[in-house]
Amino acid sequence: MKRFYVPILLIPLIVILLFAPLQAEETRYTCPMHPHYISEIMGTCPICGMNLVPIQVESRSDETGGAGKVLQLSSQLVQTTGVRSEKAEIAYFGRVIRSFGEVVANRRLQTDISLRTEGWVEELIVDAPGDKVEAGDVLFRLYSPELISAQQNYISALSQKNRERINITRNRLSSLGVQDSAIELVAQKGTIIRAVPFFASQGGRVEVLKIRKGSYLRPGDIALRIQSYNTVWVDVSLAEQDISFVNISSQVKVVLPSLGLQLDKVAIDYISPTVDPKTRTAKLRLLIENPKGNIRPGAYADVEISTDIRPRLSIAYESVLQNKQGSYVIVEVEKGGFQARQVVLGLESKGRVEVRTGLKEGETIVTSGQFLIDSESSLRESFSKMEKMAASLAQMELSPEQMVLLNHIVETGIYIHGKLVAKELPVADVVGVGAQAAAKLLAEVEGTRLSYIIKDTQNILADTEGIITMSDWRELLATLMETLRPWIVEGRPGYYSDLGLTIFLTDSGRLWLQFAGEGENPYAVGAFTEVALATPEQKLEVQDGQ
Repeated sequence: MKRFYVPILLIPLIVILLFAPLQAEETRYTCPMHPHYISEIMGTCPICGMNLVPIQVESRSDETGGAGKVLQLSSQLVQTTGVRSEKAEIAYFGRVIRSFGEVVANRRLQTDISLRTEGWVEELIVDAPGDKVEAGDVLFRLYSPELISAQQNYISALSQKNRERINITRNRLSSLGVQDSAIELVAQKGTIIRAVPFFASQGGRVEVLKIRKGSYLRPGDIALRIQSYNTVWVDVSLAEQDISFVNISSQVKVVLPSLGLQLDKVAIDYISPTVDPKTRTAKLRLLIENPKGNIRPGAYADVEISTDIRPRLSIAYESVLQNKQGSYVIVEVEKGGFQARQVVLGLESKGRVEVRTGLKEGETIVTSGQFLIDSESSLRESFSKMEKMAASLAQMELSPEQMVLLNHIVETGIYIHGKLVAKELPVADVVGVGAQAAAKLLAEVEGTRLSYIIKDTQNILADTEGIITMSDWRELLATLMETLRPWIVEGRPGYYSDLGLTIFLTDSGRLWLQFAGEGENPYAVGAFTEVALATPEQKLEVQDGQ
């Protein structure tokens, strides 16, 4: 079973939407500043003292025929919960079949040099398998009484200038295996060539060498074999159930791990009409250009075949939720109005999934980030824990040792920002210090509001070895700072302000933390503004004024 995830801040929204049908017309209440606190009775928020506001759920059907409840949220609440969305849109993709293969020589580029008369090898120019030859190179010279006699007749015909006889004697030399280049030499010199040269008809490598100097050859004997590697084949094994989806026009991508080489448009040369009864696989042959000769037979290849490519209604894979009833998405049916909608999914490709039923093109879907938590049971458990938490982040008391661990995590965000500004990739081992600090701190703050922030932080920083692009590091920084924002802005704003730290926010909603001064945008482009770090006392003054 696939695992689907949602960000912690979206848990209340999703739980209400998914289980709204079980709660009839019951009105629930939430805090505008702390949307994760939800109560069944009207009152004040135990965290900040603000008056609770009702969450109104209306029962109606939407245009697609769904009968789910619609949850109305204020724009302030939507912004606070960090809801992000995108539209369902048409994307072109198809079924992706993954397999493996082996590079082999292209047998169409193989040439045998064989004899049509008997004779002795008088001189061997190419003397070892693997020798490189070019088209027109002399390979060996053969002494043959029959070839000497045929040359004599040809020279005689040339001297008599008898065209008919010239053609007959020339054809005789050709039928004995003498190549045109050698016949031209005889005609130019006008004398017999005692040891007739045999030339390479193509460039390549000597794959087989069956002669040595002095070897006696009979008609039909293969002297040597030349193999060109200007193109090579990749033999691929396809599972029996996949072969029917593949045709000559299918798009094929080949990755050669040993060379670090990826070929995106590879031609299919042959599809086997039969299936091996022992392996239940069919053979597929690919043709690859190899002008540099660096793709060698025997090399391993990963193969990805895309077929049945056509327009499909799709959404981001990360926006899909899963429970016992099936797959769901959260649809924004109107401004501030959200609805859980069951969908039937199809093929997946490059982070998107096909929606066969349940959505229309252009509908707005709530999406999530990369670092998330688990399905229905986790949603209920997390929601239950969040309701039981009474202490706000600002009210939490931490020991000096715990603050040191927290600061290691915050410093990780500052370190990543500095590296990105310098256009350098962060070092995974350095970032790992923040992950270690989060793991140690999590055990000490379990059961508190801070534990969710630390747990998400640990997941974000847990495995960064595979991140090798600036864009992925920027995405990680944005996710990390969004996770840490409640602690910095609500938990200890005065503390971090006194340290000389400033938070900046881009116009696309991404954050970063740096020491005070002119803002340095690690996300490369976009306008940004400074986010004020108010002290808890200042925040209380603002709330009292409301």
